[in-house]
Amino acid sequence: MFRGSLLPDLSGIDRYAYISSWAVDIIDTYETDKIMLEDYAYAATGRVFNIGENTGILKYRLRNKANIVLVTPTEVKKFATGKGNAKKSNMLEAFINKTYVDPREILDYHGENPISDIVDSYFICNYKEAIDGEANRQGQKKDRL
Repeated sequence: MFRGSLLPDLSGIDRYAYISSWAVDIIDTYETDKIMLEDYAYAATGRVFNIGENTGILKYRLRNKANIVLVTPTEVKKFATGKGNAKKSNMLEAFINKTYVDPREILDYHGENPISDIVDSYFICNYKEAIDGEANRQGQKKDRL
């Protein structure tokens, strides 16, 4: 179980197991039937194998918790900004325009992460609400026919 605000000094599989335990512990405190995750950015560079391993462990641990729905980065960007190829700065601008909150000021931090992660998470949650709402409207239309 995750305790405190700092990640312990772990590496490799132990780090991934710890992070996934943290996520599962939080999810277990809620009743949910759907878990939204951002899918891989296939054109990404950098520590993509580490991200893939970590995400794979998380997906494995969540497999019996709820329906896992993957949202591509392009879908999130298009939902947030109207453009599937939006830059992080465009996403942040859309977040500020929607929420009237600048996370850089709240966190007193002007780097890219975790700011972009917070912004992406916000729009993934809102995307879920939007597609759930659309599915409900479509179901209501079918019921009337």
